[in-house]
Amino acid sequence: MLRQLRIENIALIEHLELTLHPGLTIITGETGAGKSILIDALGLTLGERADASLLRTGTEQGRVTAHFQLPDPPHPARQWLLEQELDLGNDLFLRRTLGVGGRSRAYINDHPVSVTALATLAALLVDLHGQHDHQSLLRTETHLELLDAFGGHGATVAATASLYKEWHTIREQLEAIRRQAREAGDRRNFLQFQLGELESAGVVSGEMAELQQQRTRLAHATRLLQATRKADELLAESTQAAGDLVSRAATELENVQDLDPAITTMAATVRSIQYEIDAVVETIRHYQNGLAADPEQLALLDERVNLIRDLCRKHRCEADQLPDLVQTWRNELSAMDHREDTEENLTARLAQALHAYRNKATELTQLRQKAAEQLTREVENQLKDLYMARTRVAISLRPLTGDPRPKGYEEVEFEVSANVGEPLKPLKQVASGGELSRIMLALKTVLADAVTVLTLVFDEVDVGVGGRVASRIGSKLAEVASGGRQLLAITHLPQVAAWGENHLKVEKSTLADRTRVQIQLLDEDNRVEELARMLAGDAITPPARHNARELLKTARHPPRPT
Repeated sequence: MLRQLRIENIALIEHLELTLHPGLTIITGETGAGKSILIDALGLTLGERADASLLRTGTEQGRVTAHFQLPDPPHPARQWLLEQELDLGNDLFLRRTLGVGGRSRAYINDHPVSVTALATLAALLVDLHGQHDHQSLLRTETHLELLDAFGGHGATVAATASLYKEWHTIREQLEAIRRQAREAGDRRNFLQFQLGELESAGVVSGEMAELQQQRTRLAHATRLLQATRKADELLAESTQAAGDLVSRAATELENVQDLDPAITTMAATVRSIQYEIDAVVETIRHYQNGLAADPEQLALLDERVNLIRDLCRKHRCEADQLPDLVQTWRNELSAMDHREDTEENLTARLAQALHAYRNKATELTQLRQKAAEQLTREVENQLKDLYMARTRVAISLRPLTGDPRPKGYEEVEFEVSANVGEPLKPLKQVASGGELSRIMLALKTVLADAVTVLTLVFDEVDVGVGGRVASRIGSKLAEVASGGRQLLAITHLPQVAAWGENHLKVEKSTLADRTRVQIQLLDEDNRVEELARMLAGDAITPPARHNARELLKTARHPPRPT
């Protein structure tokens, strides 16, 4: 929940550090004191639009930092932070800076992020409800999730989504097979022609390198023959042949090796050289026997090399990749031959997946219908407590036709009729501010345990009401704030303000010809004075103070319902 809000150079706030607590915190102040500035500043950290007019006059940058204490796992905010690979601890800081011209930047734990990312995370932490705000309960797309959370449908929703994914995957595979089948005729003809050409060529891996080596040898046969004959002459055929000279040297050393053992090693080494020369001469002569200029063979080699090069250019590959291409096309033709079997198998699997999905989606629909009935009853009971006994509430489950969907076969929308004889209308079309505020409060009271957001902000939830309705609204706000939740409520009504566990007062002051907004946490005596001011105006009288104390006493010890 929200632990601290730090505001710098936003509108009339020069510097403010506001520490917040669990439970219900009431925020009051005279009209124009700056309560809306506080909400606007908080809204910046929640990803709302940055208006240049919010920057304090004469400054170049404003900044708002919201310090949250993260809920325990498995809260969605923690999961989101893990998925985004952002720092994850018990403390979370959302920061927004605002510059001249309305330029703004967003940060999560000092990591720069987009405003969209900031808003996505903030929506998991705070629900801000103002008189004109489109907050979560007014967004139709959230109604389905709220109903499922209220009904505890998590496992069934997950199973439905999983079965949808299986059906969708099989359908995509089947469509791909059918698409390939439509294109298969031309493709088969193409593959058969290309494959026939490559198979006829019969190129094998490593062949090109061998062909080029043979071609080089044939093309330079005369030079190679001359070089090997000269080497043969120098090693064995001339009067001063190297082999004869080495042999004679070895014999001279062997004749005296008995006289000195050191000669033995030298003699053996020289004799070994003679043997190696003899072996080389034998190799050279063998090479000469197989070496001859052969124009016809050279032409055949050129033809083969040119064929392989043409195939490489045609298929845009290296010579050694041609055998792999042959195998690839053989495999594709084989798959075409078996495509009918594959399509039949996928068709059967798709039917099975659709049947399983429909069973689970039907089960989910039945659960939602029961939950909708229960939720309707509980919300209407809450509205009775808020003196709207004639208000009708309906949760509309509209069937969806066509293909399966991840969340089942229906859309959900909350509908309300606030006056007798009036038709049910979508919640977002309820016009009266007072009625809308009470309807929202009733829904939040019932859905408090279903919604994972732990910090709720109400900006003038009591607009358009007074008297006993206001007192009952205060009671409901306190009820919603119980159970470990945090609720901030801006109000002009003392009957509402008396229910707060904490009370903040917003005031304007002037210092050095500049207007500043300050916020003070009220103690018991100051709280009585503030409630008395709200009751009587500027002229606070003893009866007003007495009434203020009675309001506080009633809120702390409410009478038992009769």
